[in-house]
Amino acid sequence: MPVAAVLGWPLTHTLSPALHQAAYRAAGLEGWTYLARPTRPEELAAALAEVRAGALAGVNLTTPHKQAAVALVDELERPADRLLAVNTVVPRDGLLVGANTDVAGALWALGSQLGLGGARWDGTGPAVLLGTGGVATAVAFAWSRLAKARRDQGLAAAPLTVAGRDPRRAAAVASLAGPGARPAAWAGVAGLAAAAEVLVQATTLTARGEPVPGQDRLRTGARVLDCNYGPSSQGLVAAARAAGAAAAADGLGMLCAQAAGAVAKIAGIHPDLDAMAAAVGLAWPRRT
Repeated sequence: MPVAAVLGWPLTHTLSPALHQAAYRAAGLEGWTYLARPTRPEELAAALAEVRAGALAGVNLTTPHKQAAVALVDELERPADRLLAVNTVVPRDGLLVGANTDVAGALWALGSQLGLGGARWDGTGPAVLLGTGGVATAVAFAWSRLAKARRDQGLAAAPLTVAGRDPRRAAAVASLAGPGARPAAWAGVAGLAAAAEVLVQATTLTARGEPVPGQDRLRTGARVLDCNYGPSSQGLVAAARAAGAAAAADGLGMLCAQAAGAVAKIAGIHPDLDAMAAAVGLAWPRRT
């Protein structure tokens, strides 16, 4: 009976098993199981060896494994090869293949939840991304795709500013975000967040229940996405709604969208998005 899993450390809160099991049930894949497996960094290589041996049908990776897995797989699919970040590993002809479905999840959230994909957004900024980790990297690359699609339609797209604590990491993430993107020092993050027309939060701050600098003076009409989800991470979204945001969402939709891509790669099925979203209490839009 096939078994898949999500690997992370610490892995105290994850909805991935509910999402994947819902997809398996909807597709009639009886006997398929998806587990949450807390995996220390030093245990990652052994866990991926289980995928190569067939003991695991595939795995998803979360913090802190997305970058570490790059050196442990045999091949990288696009866009994992560009991002050097992996969130899905599957076996193929005896090889370990690393993929990244976070970009697709981020692109869906930006377009469908924040409404940045069409004329509802006039393309003006500032547009700000907080963070330089694996999720932030995926968001930056998704932004470059979003901006290109808008330009191809004759629409404007503000360049992205990436704020991070490590200047080199911020510059590296900004380099993936398309024309005009630039890094910014973390010291000025409160002002950046307060002035942003589009704000994407991809640090661990809200996951720890901590406020985002500047969230007490967010701009009316801003569009805000927090890539974290769960009861303890709602502070920024609540502040955005209180300030009169045009759109505000947590990371649950992004999680569902990236999980759908991972299900397709691991189980080889076209997942039922409605069933997956319902399993975690999210109403999935019919047009996506």
